[in-house]
Amino acid sequence: MEKHTQFASFLVLLGSLFCLPTGCLAQDNNPPASPEVTAALQPYLDSYKLAGVIGIIADKTGKVYYKNLLGYADVEARKPISEGNVFWVASMSKMFVGASIMMLVDQGKVSLDDPVTNYIPQLAKWMVIAEKDQDHVLLKPLVRPVTLRNLLSHTSGLTALSELQQAAGADSTPLKVRALSSVTGPLQWEPGDKYQYGNQGMNIAARVVEIVSGMPYEKFLQKRFFDPLGMTETTFWPDQAQIARLCGAYGPNAEKNGYARGRIEFLTPPYDDRIHRFPEAAGGLFSITHDIFRYGLMLANDGELDGKRYLSHAAMDELRKEQTGATKVNYSLGYHLRNGMFGHDGAYGTDLSVNPTNGMVAIFMVQCTSGDQWAARDQFLKTAAYVYQRYTVSETVSKSTFKQ
Repeated sequence: MEKHTQFASFLVLLGSLFCLPTGCLAQDNNPPASPEVTAALQPYLDSYKLAGVIGIIADKTGKVYYKNLLGYADVEARKPISEGNVFWVASMSKMFVGASIMMLVDQGKVSLDDPVTNYIPQLAKWMVIAEKDQDHVLLKPLVRPVTLRNLLSHTSGLTALSELQQAAGADSTPLKVRALSSVTGPLQWEPGDKYQYGNQGMNIAARVVEIVSGMPYEKFLQKRFFDPLGMTETTFWPDQAQIARLCGAYGPNAEKNGYARGRIEFLTPPYDDRIHRFPEAAGGLFSITHDIFRYGLMLANDGELDGKRYLSHAAMDELRKEQTGATKVNYSLGYHLRNGMFGHDGAYGTDLSVNPTNGMVAIFMVQCTSGDQWAARDQFLKTAAYVYQRYTVSETVSKSTFKQ
């Protein structure tokens, strides 16, 4: 009887070792929600700052530890948010510009320190502001050229949007036209002197991708990234079926007692118009949680996934390090650097963050118009880092104890 009791006690102990403080592990295909993430984000939903959010915490093997789906994709129709929803990922699009240039670097076709005029000679007409006040602007030739590195790190001296985009719309002209139009607005300072976040440099870099690869930028992304990674719903032109699944963008109403629906002001509807709309490389992509996860896994695995290498180790090193020179802003080549993680966010709050040290992949999918998306995102990432560390430590202890 004593042996049976001891064995039963061992089974209870063994079971407890494979359970975390937040509850037992679910099957890999049905990961649990993190109570900590729910607690961190629920106040944003309760105060109508966020209508719905998806939070994914996983590792580089693709194992999802926690999956939180909170709130609604469509408040008016009371449709809960789901992984089937499509999101405008906005500036997360910049990651693909940086990765595309680094793929060409790997192939020996470009160098990060190449002057942009090597590929677009017309940009030799760029001038930089020497003096400026209310009465006059004095321009002078550049002391040094704008490089691809400058474009991707927001240190080119370009304004956020070209004058053409400001007048005609972000996505109403081809990348070629947008790149050439950049000469109409002078550089605000010498290349490399300062950091100013914006879209214009990214669009010019995407145009370089077109010139060097010999294919439209959207086809380059489709062939080199989206198709091989299985990113089946990432596009500049969501079709009608995808638009029907587009997650609504919300913030609090004027009375702060309900939601007010917003829209994507940056892009020109209808979004499936391939005749009058063109790729906005810096902020025009739409995607789903699955696709962002696939891309995050590639980043977390040092540029490789499922036996296929997309970017070399050297290329990934460039994407993971600060690239803004003397300005020392935590930005790389189309990638934010934040608390040991790299990735990017989008205007309505979507975010992919990868920790190259411990392999954590954190995904935050939301469409928020209130301005509270950044605080909510930061709270999610802080909570994700905590629960991921606790999970992995508990898992390591469990395996070690089991071996003994």
